[in-house]
Amino acid sequence: MESREVVVVGGGPAGSTTAAFLAQSGHDVLLLDKARFPREKACSEYASPSLIDVLDRLGARPAYEEEGPVRLTATEIYSPQGRTIRIEFRDGGDRRPPLTMSRSRLDPILLDHARRSGVEVRENARVTSVLRDGGGVLGVTLDGGSGTRVAVRAQLVVGADGLHSVVSRDLCARARSLWPRRLGLVAHYADVEGFRSDICEMHVGPWGYCGIAPLPGGLMSVGMALDTRRYRGTAHTREGLFDEALGMFPAIAPRLRRGHRLRSVRGVGPMARRVRKVSGEGWALVGDAAGYTDPFTGEGIYRAVRGGELLADVATAALAHGSASRERLAPYAKARQAAFREKSLVVLIVQAVVSYPKLLEYGAARGLRHPSVRTTLAGVLGDYEDPRRVLRPRYVRDLLLP
Repeated sequence: MESREVVVVGGGPAGSTTAAFLAQSGHDVLLLDKARFPREKACSEYASPSLIDVLDRLGARPAYEEEGPVRLTATEIYSPQGRTIRIEFRDGGDRRPPLTMSRSRLDPILLDHARRSGVEVRENARVTSVLRDGGGVLGVTLDGGSGTRVAVRAQLVVGADGLHSVVSRDLCARARSLWPRRLGLVAHYADVEGFRSDICEMHVGPWGYCGIAPLPGGLMSVGMALDTRRYRGTAHTREGLFDEALGMFPAIAPRLRRGHRLRSVRGVGPMARRVRKVSGEGWALVGDAAGYTDPFTGEGIYRAVRGGELLADVATAALAHGSASRERLAPYAKARQAAFREKSLVVLIVQAVVSYPKLLEYGAARGLRHPSVRTTLAGVLGDYEDPRRVLRPRYVRDLLLP
């Protein structure tokens, strides 16, 4: 049986970042992914500015910048009644704009960087289950082809395998999540007209929202998050459902018809996902496997790489003591809470507003008309203002009062 120090399941941003940081600290790391890269993913493809900080520390920023990410100057949010909320982002000093890049470009950058850092990467390697012994994890089992299974032992197994994580499933780490229940659909368009190449649009409808983000190369990423109560039990294909749902957004559909859709529509969902815990005896979860983030605010990619960095720090300290025990890995949950707690509350508020369009109409007609309110929100979403500013009573008062 093959034996490794660390096995990382999943080669997306969370898995590649975790693996690279661990390898740079001198650990023996094997990364497994069921796909062959590059591959497309259903993702908002929008990242908060702090992504750059993690890539700097990882050493992957030059390769990322070489691909030419789009730097956004603003996000425009459109309410169902046509009101517009414009949130502008500044670039300069400690103020940086959000970024966009397709996952088919971003993921290979991070995966190749993991390889160069010393990680052994195996593509087309599907993990089918977790090896367990009592309350601990001993490794993983791979699909060896022709009905065979191959076991790989490890001191630490990292589940970075996304929303439908095999690692999280086998460890019974998932918790039931009732809200928000959404289905995600994403498609890329070329040769479209009527969209700005530096502005993200978010259109809120009665049963979900649609976001349009410019990508490098003149492409547009069109992503929808649709309420599963509206579409439960439908027999549509992803393409059919996507085209039908476009009818909810009359400001978007006519502009898209002038261009053409590339490849097939990608889907993911239901998107609500929580976990009971993010680590245990010989295992840890990171990225979407550790809990899914609603894509409206573009937090998922940053949390994936920052979570990978936090996990690598804790795992390195644990393995230095010769054991990835439950107790040694416990600081990881505390580190995540300290890093993400306040911003998570802001994201929940945004989710509530988007889920109940009347709240959005109220905010658009009142507090969000004021430049100071929008500027503070832009700073929080842009990661250069403390998230607690949005949670203060004074800000809430200014937001709600005319």
